[in-house]
Order: sequence, then structure tokens, then C-alpha cells
Amino acid sequence: MLTAQVKGSEYEPYRVQVSLTDRGVAETSCTCPFEWGGICKHIVAVLLFWVHERDEIEEKMALETLLAELTAVQLRQVLLGVAADGPEFAEAIEREVTRLQDQPTEPAEQAATPVPADINAVRREIHKDFRLAGKGDRLESVYYDEYAALEMDTDGILQPHLEKVSALLDRGSVETAVILISAIIDTFIDSLADLDEYIYEYNEDAFDNAALTLGAALAEVLLSRDMPPEEQEEWLVQIADWEEALGELEVAQTAIEQGWTYPPLVAAMQGNITEKGAWEGEAPLYADELALARLRILARQGRQQEYINLAAAEGQPKLSIIMRVESGDVEKAAAEAKAFLAYPSEIMSVASVMADKGALSLALEVAEHGLALKQETGKLELARWTRDQASDFGNQTLAAKAAQVAFIQGMTLENYTAAQKIVGDQWPAIRPMLLQHLQKSWHIPHKIDIYLHENMLAEAMAALDEKQAFVLQGDLCRVVEATRDSTPDWGLRKYQERAEEIMDAGRSGEYDAAVSWLRQARDIYQQYNRLPEWQRYLDDILKTHQRKYKLVPMLRNIR
Repeated sequence: MLTAQVKGSEYEPYRVQVSLTDRGVAETSCTCPFEWGGICKHIVAVLLFWVHERDEIEEKMALETLLAELTAVQLRQVLLGVAADGPEFAEAIEREVTRLQDQPTEPAEQAATPVPADINAVRREIHKDFRLAGKGDRLESVYYDEYAALEMDTDGILQPHLEKVSALLDRGSVETAVILISAIIDTFIDSLADLDEYIYEYNEDAFDNAALTLGAALAEVLLSRDMPPEEQEEWLVQIADWEEALGELEVAQTAIEQGWTYPPLVAAMQGNITEKGAWEGEAPLYADELALARLRILARQGRQQEYINLAAAEGQPKLSIIMRVESGDVEKAAAEAKAFLAYPSEIMSVASVMADKGALSLALEVAEHGLALKQETGKLELARWTRDQASDFGNQTLAAKAAQVAFIQGMTLENYTAAQKIVGDQWPAIRPMLLQHLQKSWHIPHKIDIYLHENMLAEAMAALDEKQAFVLQGDLCRVVEATRDSTPDWGLRKYQERAEEIMDAGRSGEYDAAVSWLRQARDIYQQYNRLPEWQRYLDDILKTHQRKYKLVPMLRNIR
């Protein structure tokens, strides 16, 4: 088989193929558009080169011989690389795999694992995301930032594809997951090589994090399958190759070297928990990622007690306790939650699982403990959940307590009215305390919502008069409309202040807004038959700003 590339009139060279036998030329083909019978000049050129310059032709090793020395991992990489060259190659590989699967095999033989149908889509998507790097809009925010478009979201690039790997593992399709994670890593490395140097340098930290993410995903895939020692060695060689281009993949290397027989790991899974966790010496920086990968595998395999022990040993008490709930030991889980969890968000996770398992009474007991924690992270969500669950359960004392905490954590009208409904007859005693907390809040819109709901107009106006208050247009208008029947002069003053601030500063681009404020002020004057007073005010404004030629005609239009 003689193959060649021949320069022609097209940008890309033509590809020529000639089959030779002892009797001469058996078959020829060329990618040029020649259609007039016989063979084209490009084929003739190749044959002449064969005759006259045979010593210059490279003789390649037979494909069978070339592939014979490759490992299974390397063969997969070859196939994936070929498939990436175009859909026709991927289709040819899929046809061969299908043909092999259709052939009868001995029971002990394993059918070839088909390449995932979307493998090429994954490659294209990663390449596309990298091609867009550095091409974003530097003016998409209020302030110009010459570096804004350079930042790459490597998590956003990888996560959709790594989720597919996790889904394959969940279904037990481990070999397909091996193919997919290998393709993701290869494509990521190829894309890195194509980046402009300044973009690469700007995102080096992000790429280091991506290497850790990919390494952890690879570790989880490899720990999900049984590998003989020779295959482990093949993977260690492959990981070393990837590391040259990608960076540290030590988490995957450690996963292979330790497997599931590493003595400290075995001891931890058996419940022999020490300060070192599942490590013989000091835990590495990637210890959490490797622990989480192992825990996901144990969960898939239904090894609940080993999961509980390992999670506790590796500093993942929330996961350990949740698995204890799943295993049915709810009372011990409740005791551990109160003893070991420090954040309301963790308590929330455990309590909701308990409730789903039908242990709502214990769940509320744990939740009440969480409401008293000093840490604030997740306390609003926990308080609202406890309020609603306790109310439905008939524990009104806890519901009232949680309702108050929910309002203090999130001073919205919704939380306020929910507390009012739940506490019932106790509302006159509780309401002043909640309003006292509200007064200290910096969130003006929430203050306005509640003050107007309570018809506390003086408090609403005072909130907008605070020197440090950032007042939105809608909030101001709501309060003015609520007070214009009882305190019109306050609304007039606020509208005029807004307009004067713009005019005095000469912000000509906002003159429309200033005139709009003054028009609303005029309507209040008109409502109270005070138009002469309005006219005097407007004349003063015109006199003050008579040199602002853009503004003056606009003011005269609202006489």
C-alpha cells in the first residue's frame, strides 16, 4: 500500500493511495476532483516517484506490528485520538465495535466496551470553550477591566462532562467511564497547548485547580475497578505522561498505589479511628478529594458501615451521620449531630434526611439544637424549615421559636407575617422585639415593606431620612404615596431634593430624571391647591439654573 500527499491547486494537498501487487497496480484513489476517466496526474506523480526515488520513500511498520506492543490504556488513547479527527473515523470505530459485539464469544470473554456516543461532542465542547478564552467583553461591567475577559472558568468547562462520568459510575458502566475521563483529560491537555501564552499565564492557578479536579475524578474511576498489578503500572505511566502537560495528578497516583488495601485505610474503614485518619503520616493537600471519591464508591457499593467509619475518620462528620440515618440508626445519628456538627447548614442537611426517613420528631430535636449554634451559616434556611415542619407537626412552641429566629436572620415581610401567624395570641408581646431588630437593619426595602404593612409611616419616613441610607427610587415613591395624604410636605421635600441634587451637580444626562421628580412634586402641590407656591419654587429653580440651556426648556414644560 503506497500512500502520499501531492500538492495541487487546492489549499490542502491531495491524498493518494495506490495498492500494489506482484502483477503491478491493483487499485488507485485520489482526493482530487478529476472525473474524466483513467487515473489523474497526481497518481502518475506518485508512481513515478516510486519508480525513480524509491530510496526516499519511508517504509512504515505494519499496523499489526505497531499496535502489538501497546498496552490496553495506550490502545484506548490511540482510538480516541483517531476518533477526534472526524466523525467518519469515529463511525468506523463504532462499526467495528458493533461488529465485534455481534460475534459470538466464549462466556469468559468480555465484550468490547463501546465508545460513548457523545465522546466527540465532549471533545468539541471543551475545544470550543478554550477557543473562546480571551474573547469575552471587557466592557460587560460598569468599569472597564482589560483582564476581565481573560479569566477562564475551568470548573464551568469541566463539570458538565465530569457529571457524565459520575452518571456512568452510578450505572455501573465503569469501563465507559474510563474512556470518557481519559478523553476529557486528553482534550483538556490538547486545548491547553493551543492557548495563547498570556491567557495561560493569567489562568495558571485555575489550571492547577483543574488538574486536582481531573485527578480526583480519575482516582474515583480507577478505584471503581479491579486492576491487576501490570495494569496499575500502565496507568502510572499514563498519569506520568499526563502530568508533564497538565500538572500534579498525585491524587490519582496515590489512589492506584494505595488501592483499597492500604493498612491505615483498612483500619479506618473498620472503625479504628485516629487523629491521622486514613493516613500513615501527615495527610496530603488532596486528602479530602481522595476521601470523597472513596466515599462515593462505598456508597454505590452499599458498604454503609465502612462509609460511616471512613467519613468519620476523614473529617466528614456530616456525611458519616447522614449515612447512619440512611442505614436506619437514627437515634445515634441524632446524638452525633448534636455532638459533632458546628454549622446550621450541616444540621439542616441531617434533619431533612431524618424527616424524609419518617423520623420527624428526632429531626426537629436536632434542628432545635442547630438554632442555638453560634455559627450563622445556613441558620435562616434551618429556621424557616424548622418553623414550617414544627407547625405542621403540631409543635407550636418550637414553630414560634424558629419563626422568630427566621425573622432575625432574614427580616423580610414574608418572615414577619409568618411569625405573626404562628405565634398567634403571643404576637403583642413578640412584635416589639422583632421591630427593635428591624430598626437596626441596614436593608431599607425590607424596612419599608414591614413599616408600610404596619402603617408605621413615621418610621418609614425616618428610615429614608437616615444619612447613610441608600434609597431606591421605588422605595421612595412607595413611602411618598403612602404619606401624601397625611404628610405631603415630606414627600415634596424628598422629590425636590432628588431633583436639585441632579441639577446642582450639572449631570445633564440625568435631567430627564430631575424633571420627572419635579413633575411628581407639582402633582402634590396641585392636589392641595398650592400651585402658586409651586410656581414660586419653579421660578427660583429657573433663575438658579438659567445658564443650563438644556435644562431650562425642560423645566418650562412642567409649569
